[in-house]
Amino acid sequence: MRRKLPPLNALLAFEAAARAKSFTRGAVDHGVAQPAITRHVGNLEDWLGTDLFKRHGNGVELTPEGQAFADHVTRGFDLLEVGTREVTRQRSRELIIGASFGVMHLWLMPRIAAMRTATPTTINFLTADDYRSFDTSDVDLSIRFGNGHFPGYESDLLFAEECAVLASPDFLARHPGLDPDNLCDTLQSRFLLDYGDPHGVGWMTWARWLDMNGAAPDLAVERPEIRAFPALLDMVAAGEGLAIGARGFEDTMVRAGSILRLGPPVGRVGHGYYLVYQNRVRKKVGFDRLRRALLGSVSAPQTTP
Repeated sequence: MRRKLPPLNALLAFEAAARAKSFTRGAVDHGVAQPAITRHVGNLEDWLGTDLFKRHGNGVELTPEGQAFADHVTRGFDLLEVGTREVTRQRSRELIIGASFGVMHLWLMPRIAAMRTATPTTINFLTADDYRSFDTSDVDLSIRFGNGHFPGYESDLLFAEECAVLASPDFLARHPGLDPDNLCDTLQSRFLLDYGDPHGVGWMTWARWLDMNGAAPDLAVERPEIRAFPALLDMVAAGEGLAIGARGFEDTMVRAGSILRLGPPVGRVGHGYYLVYQNRVRKKVGFDRLRRALLGSVSAPQTTP
């Protein structure tokens, strides 16, 4: 049910005037001109259908109805202020990290214990492949792929782009014609599994890799996209095809031997995964410790304005 309440601005003006026992001093406390207080109080009296102040000369005095109403309004604002402080205090002790599902699963989760050890602040996550989801006041910092240019944000390079073709030992055994040292001439389009770039972030796709390596144009055909990078890696490990990997994400599977990197790695200057945040977040409790922990887990920080 809709609440039957006077306008908030009128209540704030009335409470300021009642507390100061003066329209003039109430206006100063409220940060407005005195005529604004007079107008809001008059509108409130019209809304209530009763006088809240007695006007005499240059002064004002609360009526009995005005005093009773002022007590209720002040208590209401006091409770609202306490609740606001509690919510603000709770939010000030929380850091929310935005990341894609792949970054979350393959890079952040293995570091979650170290992150929580580094800072007493509560750490929560927002997962989305569309980076626009991170452009809200709720997200304190995010991990994004790019070239270091994030307008309105500061950024630290976590790790540079270093991509290689991935295959399983079983796949190579079943396709002896594929030469890891001469991929461009021995690749077949039917082998290729692609993550794609649905949001135009600039990830290394097969089309970009083939273009950078001067491969035959007939390989650069449209193909079905696997929209979850962890699932793509599982498909490669299962021997279903080849994919473009990014160092930092498939490392555990490479060390385990379930996936192999083929050929020389490629990467574009300035491209990589960045820790992205606004300057205001630097003041939040625990941010600097968390930032140092994330940067220290990979390499020395490289900051861009």
